[in-house]
Amino acid sequence: MRLSAAQAILHSRVGRQLLATFFVLVAVPVGAMSLLAYQLTQYVVQQSAAQLSGELAKAVGINLIDRLRAAESLLHVHGLPQGDGPGPMALDPGLEAVFARVDRLAPAEAALAPGGRSALRVTGAAQPGAAPVVELIVPVQGAAVRGRFTADYLWENAQSGTHRLCFSGPQLPAPFCLGVEVQDAQAVRTQREIFFTPYFDAPAWTLTTTLQPDVRRYLPIGVAALVGNVAGIAFLLALVSSSVVLRRLTRPLDALTSGTRAVLRGDFTCQVQIGGQRSEFTDLADSFNAMTEEVGRDLALFRVLAQMDQAIIGQRPFAEVVQLMLAHLHRPPAQDPVGVLQWPAGAPGPHLLSLAANGTLQQRETSADPTGEAGPGHDLPVAETGTQRVWLRLAQLPAPQGRAERELGAFRQRLAVALHAEQHEQQLRERATQDSLTGLLNRFGLVEAIDQLVQPPPDGGSPRAAGQPFAVVCMDLDGFKEINDAYGHYVGDCVLREVASRLRAGMGARALAMARPGGDEFVFVLPADAQGAFRAEIEAVAQAVRVPYSVPPRVLPLGASLGMALFPVHGVSRDELLRHADLAMYTAKGAGRNALVEFEPALAARQAERLVLRHDLRQALAAQQMFVVYQPRVGSHSRQVASVEALLRWRHPDHGLVPPDTFIALAEESGFILELGLWVLRQALQQFALWRADPAVPVRHLSVNLSPVQLADPGFPAALHALVQEFGIRPGELELEVTEGALIQDVDAAVTRLAALRARGVAIALDDFGVGYSAMRYLNRLPFDTLKIDKSFVFAFGVERPALAIATAIVALAKALDKRVVAEGVETPEQADLLQGLGVNELQGYLYGKPQTPAELARSWAGSAPAALKP
Repeated sequence: MRLSAAQAILHSRVGRQLLATFFVLVAVPVGAMSLLAYQLTQYVVQQSAAQLSGELAKAVGINLIDRLRAAESLLHVHGLPQGDGPGPMALDPGLEAVFARVDRLAPAEAALAPGGRSALRVTGAAQPGAAPVVELIVPVQGAAVRGRFTADYLWENAQSGTHRLCFSGPQLPAPFCLGVEVQDAQAVRTQREIFFTPYFDAPAWTLTTTLQPDVRRYLPIGVAALVGNVAGIAFLLALVSSSVVLRRLTRPLDALTSGTRAVLRGDFTCQVQIGGQRSEFTDLADSFNAMTEEVGRDLALFRVLAQMDQAIIGQRPFAEVVQLMLAHLHRPPAQDPVGVLQWPAGAPGPHLLSLAANGTLQQRETSADPTGEAGPGHDLPVAETGTQRVWLRLAQLPAPQGRAERELGAFRQRLAVALHAEQHEQQLRERATQDSLTGLLNRFGLVEAIDQLVQPPPDGGSPRAAGQPFAVVCMDLDGFKEINDAYGHYVGDCVLREVASRLRAGMGARALAMARPGGDEFVFVLPADAQGAFRAEIEAVAQAVRVPYSVPPRVLPLGASLGMALFPVHGVSRDELLRHADLAMYTAKGAGRNALVEFEPALAARQAERLVLRHDLRQALAAQQMFVVYQPRVGSHSRQVASVEALLRWRHPDHGLVPPDTFIALAEESGFILELGLWVLRQALQQFALWRADPAVPVRHLSVNLSPVQLADPGFPAALHALVQEFGIRPGELELEVTEGALIQDVDAAVTRLAALRARGVAIALDDFGVGYSAMRYLNRLPFDTLKIDKSFVFAFGVERPALAIATAIVALAKALDKRVVAEGVETPEQADLLQGLGVNELQGYLYGKPQTPAELARSWAGSAPAALKP
């Protein structure tokens, strides 16, 4: 940056000394001239103030006489006497703004206007600051009218924002002043007489005006500012004149100083130019320019090498390292084009990376076939990896042992390091983002892929389908856990690899991403077209996945539940899309599995409601919202109460009674079922102990539902034993009901756990028998005592012909295994008689009582004999 003449002088010690001398020589005359200008300005101000005050006094006096004469005319016109006798007159609208009061005078008072002339009188003693009371007496047709002026009318034009106006005279007891207060002894005062004699019978008044002589009222700037401007102009003239003289002396030194500072800033392109005849300064400038050029080239090389090293360490792409090198090699004085040849493995030919005119890296195909050695093509080998080969292409070879050859050698070394580092990083990246079993993306790779689709990268690139609609599909394999548990992980891994192979075959290049986040869950992403063709593709993939899998010597059936979320309809972020697709997939599994469900906002609302209930469930016990009810079970022949089933209920303060199917599932998901189940057992056993001690209560057996989570808990048998010991439960009095499906999932573990419970004197009942797996080969291994026929079969009696046949088969099977049978859902006497005929041991249903609290059961038992329970 070039300095101005003034800046150049101030940066030079010699220039500052000379400038100080000029300053002193100019300061004396400037000060004298400023003082003279100040005195002249003060004189002009005093004269102008006096003239202004005189003109103001004249104008105020004339205006006052004009207003008095105008008021006299009004009294002549509007003040004609009406009626007889003196007294006040009604004011005409024309007089209200002028007179505060108008009176007809008595004949004796008519002499107040002698000689037929109007008289001006001042009445009352004027107080300091108060306007005097002025009256005008006008003779009218032999009589006289007196009008008292309003203060606003008479003194309106005597107000001034710059002057102090004071009225005095023989009629005024004290001077009356208006306007601003002026206390300065140097104020300008003028006096002027107001003669009323030509118009009225009144002595003259004296009008005194006072003005503060402030120069700022008359000048656009103050006196001090005027003097400062004059001094500034003089100083500027001195500075300009001195700079012209000093510039010739300080220019060479200034140029050398600027060049040195540019070097300190890291700018080695600045050349010191000194015009005129050659001198020691020009020789010094030439040496300085040669030195800075050499040092600048070295520092530029070190800087670009450091940038390339930093890019390599920062794992930046190989193309960025190439761009840094090419940007340096294309700087002057290098004029020959330079490029980098890349030949990926499997490609028909290499492509050339070069620098465009705008500084960006461009890539174009080339038919050149590099030999790998420096030859006519001027291609210098850089490196060869397992995936590609790279050469450095030059327009001409550098001179041997020269600076350019050393620079190219350093660049080739760093390009080789960058190429191998990128290959190594790519290998690590593939390992980190790919599933080792199936070769699909893992969870990290899936997250990265969806992020790129949702939002284009910040470097301005635009990957395929970035920002365009697409569908995220979560797929979970139905029945895979059973295959994995039954046949081992080897068979399960074979199935997972085959699923991945079918996904690739079904979608091919259409898929934007395919991943296995974990377990038996798969996720794939497809472009979403407006016509909805992608939905047919998803269904085709699902059908392909559901084709049985051949793992010799087995053919394994498998289903798939799929959930789909669309971008941007169902979410604009990766987390939203995956969460909504996963929620839709779980909805498909809950709705019967083996289906495709598209996300809807209602699913999220239901999920949010479940989360709220799940949170409230933790507080329900402490808030005493949980309670246990009991449903009677009667003997099929006696129809008398034999036992009860304990059932848990939750009365939510906002939602009322929450269905057990809802909150039991939430408790199992959160693990709270362990604490909740023990609480139910304690409540039920405590109540059973009370009933057993009362001979009037017919209950002699208690049945409690057992969750699969409780059954799998290693600590449950010990906790159950402690409760049994605490309440003195005898063998056979407590029965635990376990659903059939919970046992079939892991038969070996179920056999061991149930056997441990039976060893403690607890009976086991298979609940909902017939609606689950009903695998006959497991029944002879499972240790249980009772089969419960599901109410769905009982409801179907007389409606669906197979229902009775199934119930008959269940009873026959139980009898063959020497097990007891209990039927649920009995609501009519016909159903009860039919089940009795089949040989069912106990009946349970609304026919014999709904689930009730102990108090309600006590009232029921007290009001009726046991025989009353018969239908």
